[in-house]
Amino acid sequence: MGTPRDHRDWAEKCVAKAQATADPQDKALWLTLAQSWVRLSEHASHAQSRVEPVGDAMAARAAD
Repeated sequence: MGTPRDHRDWAEKCVAKAQATADPQDKALWLTLAQSWVRLSEHASHAQSRVEPVGDAMAARAAD
């Protein structure tokens, strides 16, 4: 899985593609894809914040 920044970069590329096309269906598709990348970025960001560093987890277990 990529980083949240990677996913935001892909979202930006999709928005650029949407802006570059004149076809309304293609534009909608690119924007939908961009939204998906943004959601994935948010998910990855939340997942990163929930991960406990290994050293901290080991220290907590040793203290028990």
